[in-house]
Amino acid sequence: MGSWFRSLAYSGKGGRDLRIDFLRGYCLFMMTVDHLGANSWFFNLTGNIQFYTSAAEGFYFISGLTLGLLATRESFAQSVERLLLRSVVLYRTAILIALGFGAWSLLTGLKVWDSPWPRENWLEPVLPILTMHQGYAGSEILTLYVLFMLLAPIVLLALFRGKGWLAFLVSAALYAISQYRPDAVGLNPENFATYFLPAAWQFLFYGGLVLGYHREDLSRMLARVAPVRDLLSVAVVALGTLLIWNYAHGSPLWPGLSALALGEEHKTNLSPMRLLLTAVYIGAAYTLVTWLWKPLYRGLGWLLVPLGSASLWTFTGHILAIGVLYNLGLYNRTSEQIWFGTLWDCVAVLGIWASILIYRRLRPGRKAKVLQLEGAVS
Repeated sequence: MGSWFRSLAYSGKGGRDLRIDFLRGYCLFMMTVDHLGANSWFFNLTGNIQFYTSAAEGFYFISGLTLGLLATRESFAQSVERLLLRSVVLYRTAILIALGFGAWSLLTGLKVWDSPWPRENWLEPVLPILTMHQGYAGSEILTLYVLFMLLAPIVLLALFRGKGWLAFLVSAALYAISQYRPDAVGLNPENFATYFLPAAWQFLFYGGLVLGYHREDLSRMLARVAPVRDLLSVAVVALGTLLIWNYAHGSPLWPGLSALALGEEHKTNLSPMRLLLTAVYIGAAYTLVTWLWKPLYRGLGWLLVPLGSASLWTFTGHILAIGVLYNLGLYNRTSEQIWFGTLWDCVAVLGIWASILIYRRLRPGRKAKVLQLEGAVS
């Protein structure tokens, strides 16, 4: 039985870790379903932004983790160059989303994922958008990402100099300060176009960055105490499962938990309990994907790995899907019916997935890479 169970586990050696793409794809799937807002059976898998954690926490953590993993294969100069180039792409995408959907709203009067663009003084929002002091149609999610990427070279410098522990402590200190004085650091939603408190959420991103950079060291250390590692893994999965049951039944095991973790304020400020619960679910998800990789990949990898490996495309695609569906009369008439709502979610997600595969097959030099990813698990 033990040997059979181990045969299901992830066994990839070197190269791209498809577990990361799988989990990021799941976060983006959650984000698409939750933001689209149709009444859907998929809310049982996403939490409908009402759970102890959400897609956003996982997305920012995995983004930092990925940068840390990449940094171990590059020089400091190469890593900084990658960060700066990626920052330009993210900034450009955020501006295009905001101004593009602003023009859509202004010129056509069609619905967007935001209030209508102002018809009087219609040029007024442009400069604040260009300086990331204002967002539109979901571009605020990328604004926070741009800020983190621009500051990431400082953390990378500490990592390359063997001071990762210091970077982690500074990030943790900034998080602690943000919980007592949200305005003390200066990085707050009033100064930048973000949905979340940057001084708090940076801990997810930079914590992931430090962890990704030191993942091999941590893996070797945990391998020396394999029984303890396995026991902790089982405990995290069991705790995550128990908390799901607790949530579904109105928190009978811990009546005060909802007051500590649920609600817009706890999400915006990433309260300590919400951060702790996010860590539990990230750990549980990674453990389950590692243990059950082969059946999960065969069942869902075809969908989630492409979504996760093309994360910026997927994010932009879900904003476009919202803009299209919100202006369909059939969607507006049927989206509150659960079967139709689930169907609309499938249309949006599968449409984004299909666009990724089509683009990769049409773009020169991408076909071999796609085939390599599809054949990564035997």
